[in-house]
This record gives sequence, structure tokens and C-alpha cells, in this order.
Amino acid sequence: MKEFVAGRTEDRNREMAPKEKFSKLFEELKSCSVSEQKEKIEEMNRLIDEMDKEELYSTFTIDMFNKIDQMIEEDKLKMGNAILLLKHMGYRNALLNIKNYGFFFSSLNERFEKMIDDEEKKKEKRNENLLTELCECYLLLSYDLVSEDCASVCVPCLLKAALKKEENEEAQKEVEMALLALSRIDERYV
Repeated sequence: MKEFVAGRTEDRNREMAPKEKFSKLFEELKSCSVSEQKEKIEEMNRLIDEMDKEELYSTFTIDMFNKIDQMIEEDKLKMGNAILLLKHMGYRNALLNIKNYGFFFSSLNERFEKMIDDEEKKKEKRNENLLTELCECYLLLSYDLVSEDCASVCVPCLLKAALKKEENEEAQKEVEMALLALSRIDERYV
């Protein structure tokens, strides 16, 4: 609804920009149930697709990644939901070739490196799907600042995931995601 105010019109129902909507939903995540979080994250992922490079760069900050880490630590954000969001963020960064080092300097980076290392050490009871998801997120978000230890785990893990030749569309998307994540690794690690 537009209203005439002091010589100009204002739109009372001004549509929020994708970045503003994303930030609002992000702040609401910590007080939601797991299923509500998933719904909000799906909406956040749609908003990520609407943002341009500048908006993405200014949204994916060290502070945001540290908040995600804190929410995981406090069990206010389940790891599965965090991965759903982080993987899409990394995917979008990779598609647009955004050089954002916010993740690398965050506490979340340390958490992912430790989780990858811990999962790799399990050998017998290793959760291959979790390890693949962690590696994809880590590589997609790290840009080219990948630890040598994580690279030595992630490269074979994602190559293994990429070699799975399944016909269905969802499996094909996972193969594409694994290959895109691998493409983000600096050549000194391969």
C-alpha cells in the first residue's frame, strides 16, 4: 500500500531484500524445532540463490560462521540442518567463484577439521555419508585455504563419492556436488 508523505510516496509493505530476509531467518533458527529449522533453512537456501556476489560476500562473514558454530555447540542447531545450510552456501560461493575467507578464520572451520579427522580415525564405524557431507562443506567453504590433513582425507572421500554411478537425479546431484567441492582444492594437495 502506498501512502503520500511529505511530497513523496512510501511503500508500507516494502519488500525486504533477500539479504535482510536471510538475516531475519538466521536469527530465528536458534529458537526453532528441528523440523522448523529445516523449513527455515530451505527458505534461506532459496534466498541465497537470489543474492548477488556482493550480498553473499557481506552475508557469509566470520561472525555468521562463529554464530553457527556456537549454535551447534549449544545444540540449538542440529548438525544435519547446519550441513544443509552450509553446503548450499558453499555451492553458491563456488558457482559464483566468490573468494570469501570468512569460514577459514571462524571457529566453525576448526570444528569441521576436527570432525573430519575424528570421523576418519573411526575406520570401522565410520559414517561415510557424514564424512562426505563434512568434506563437501569444508572444501566448498574453504575456498583455497585447506589444511593438508583435511585434504588428504577429503580428496579420496569425495572421489569415492563421485565414482558412485547411480541413475537417479538426487544421486547425480551428490556426484556433481562432490566434484565441485574437489575443484576448489589447490593443486598442491592433489
